[in-house]
Amino acid sequence: MRFLSNLIASTIGALLAIAILLFFGLVFLFALASTADQTPRVRAGSVLVAEFSGGVPEIQADDPFANVFGAGGTFDLKDFRESLRKAAVDDRIDALWIQMKGISASWATLGEIRRSILEFKKSGKPVLASSDDYYMDEAAYFIASAADSVFAGPQALFEFNGFYIAAEFYQNLLEKLDIEPQVVRAGRYKSAVEPYIRENLSPENEEQLTSLLQSWNNVFNQQVAESRGMEPSEVQRIAETEAIFSAEDGYKAGLLDGLLYRDQVLDIWKQRLGRDEDEDVEQISLKAYRRVPASEAGIRRGNEGEVAVVYAVGTLVSGESRTNRVPIFGGEQVGAETFMEAMRYARESDKIKAVVVRVNSPGGSAPASDAMRREIALTAEKKPVVVSMGDYAASGGYMISAPADTIVTDPLTITGSIGVFSIFFDVGGFFENKLGITFDAVKTSPYSDMLSALRPLTPQEAAILERSTGQIYEAFLNQVAETRNMDVARVDSLGQGRVWTGEQAVENGLADVLGGLHDAVTIAAEMAGLEEGTYSTRILPRPKTFIETLSESLNTRLSALWLRLNTSPTERMILEQLDVIRPLTEEYGAVQARLPISIHVR
Repeated sequence: MRFLSNLIASTIGALLAIAILLFFGLVFLFALASTADQTPRVRAGSVLVAEFSGGVPEIQADDPFANVFGAGGTFDLKDFRESLRKAAVDDRIDALWIQMKGISASWATLGEIRRSILEFKKSGKPVLASSDDYYMDEAAYFIASAADSVFAGPQALFEFNGFYIAAEFYQNLLEKLDIEPQVVRAGRYKSAVEPYIRENLSPENEEQLTSLLQSWNNVFNQQVAESRGMEPSEVQRIAETEAIFSAEDGYKAGLLDGLLYRDQVLDIWKQRLGRDEDEDVEQISLKAYRRVPASEAGIRRGNEGEVAVVYAVGTLVSGESRTNRVPIFGGEQVGAETFMEAMRYARESDKIKAVVVRVNSPGGSAPASDAMRREIALTAEKKPVVVSMGDYAASGGYMISAPADTIVTDPLTITGSIGVFSIFFDVGGFFENKLGITFDAVKTSPYSDMLSALRPLTPQEAAILERSTGQIYEAFLNQVAETRNMDVARVDSLGQGRVWTGEQAVENGLADVLGGLHDAVTIAAEMAGLEEGTYSTRILPRPKTFIETLSESLNTRLSALWLRLNTSPTERMILEQLDVIRPLTEEYGAVQARLPISIHVR
């Protein structure tokens, strides 16, 4: 029976491989045909339309296959920044239309988007924002409020009722699975372990999250008030006393300029642009406009040198960059080897005169973070290095940022979290009580199996882990103190695992300048003696293409099919359980420098 199943699986695999090759061959030809003319036509008098729907990634590959399948998203953060810089000086672009259709992004990303809109407005070109019948919350409104006028559909939902942070806790889940976490941490605010050992926030964690939330709220109120001609106290009063949940109430509160349908917004555009009533409003999407060369808009790109922008987006891990397929430990992962290779290239290339490291990471493995920090420090000895902080640059993310000559951060960035922890999961009870599997072993010393995850730690073993964790924390403090020209005691007072906003980080000396990636590139270029228009930028490492991502997904699906055909139901059940356990025993067995599992302001 097993022979027959293997034969069937092999046959299916061969047929699938042939089908995939034929499929991609046809797609390749179609992609070439559809992208023969990559540069879209921009008509005079066009309105640039930026439609925000879903997430806004830091960076994504711009390849024709993604466009053919519609899988490339609308645009990434880099596209948005650069497109608005082009549009501001492009005589063919008369205005900007921000369309909110359900954005999903963290607050530093929102801040960078908003800053780009405000910079575009300096050109004197009008900016309108609308949401039609789509739901608009504080995140969407934070962007929309940067426009000259903001409109929503008459019956649209409009939420304006303040912010909160909700933290997730897995203690009860682990108890049900008979998995016992044992932790050692350096820093009383180091709350990354709390989801596994508590059911609620500790007083220290509640203190730091409250401080973060208040700082975010202050920035939001200040910036919205400036755009709407209000006082910050009035913005706060509206959230506290009116708890708005409809566009009509938002209009009455002065947060919206009108309740209009899409056709009525088009009429407003005709009035603003001096068009006749029966004349169309020429539009071009930002997704298309991003492919327009900067030279067409009149922006010069020189050849005196390059500024490399090296991206570190995701959890910091050893090995190659990858995507974790286990949901609660998921997301992008920055592999130390991948990052270090990119940094070495930037350091050794004669064309590259300065380096900007874009950090958008909650941290991760302490050894991996330290190896990445070392590469940045070595590069800083040869060339100017500037760090640009995105949504997160915390714990390991801050560790790799510290050696930079200058740190640029968004006011809403989550950073700091100078602290480390070790977490160990005893899964022996899970195997014995849930799967009926027991273990026995022989060893050469009492400590040989201390990290086997099959038994709890002894007090002596816990002390060993505590000593190791403390040593890494001391090294972390010394590194920050040296590179930031601070006393170790001062760094320790700002550390202890505590997180700060970017605005607080600048006040405390953990960062230097408030701003975004463009500001960081400008600073790096100036440090290298490059004037505006005399240099270009190079992105490192190369983003994965759609085909590469799809290939990884197909490999995963084929592996799952192979297992289904070649294993019994009991074997599959055990393997599925191990998929959840493996990250606990592998990734969390070492010292970690990372943020709490999730901090999302809602």
